[in-house]
Amino acid sequence: MKWTCLIAPLLLADIAHSAQTDGKALVQRVCTKCHALNTTTEQRNSPARWSEVVDDMVARGAEASDAEIVKIIEYLSTNFGPRLKVNAAGAAELATALGIPKSAADEVVAYRVKNGAFHSLQDLKNVPGLDAADIERKKDSLDFSVSK
Repeated sequence: MKWTCLIAPLLLADIAHSAQTDGKALVQRVCTKCHALNTTTEQRNSPARWSEVVDDMVARGAEASDAEIVKIIEYLSTNFGPRLKVNAAGAAELATALGIPKSAADEVVAYRVKNGAFHSLQDLKNVPGLDAADIERKKDSLDFSVSK
């Protein structure tokens, strides 16, 4: 029983990594037959919109099995979803999108209230208690625009 508790998280991490690798390879194989990869990866869509885009591409002739289509949509949704509006997001949204504890997200909101809007990744990294490496990995999914 002890070994199961230790090994299960490693197996799950390996499965998640494998799914990401498979999804990336599928996107590269299927999508680049018709257009450059950046045409796809520069988009930021919700899972529903990615589903529509992929369905449209299949209707236009993209070749993939149903299982591959599901993996492609999951990969695109996970890696190229909507950007987080850092200056408008509440603590719950920040926690979920950044993968940080609610308490750390509360600190982000408190820092923003006290110091004003974040204008860059470095501004966000200045929040005490945030792991800069974790935030760095999320940089492509962050939007620092300030709504007026």
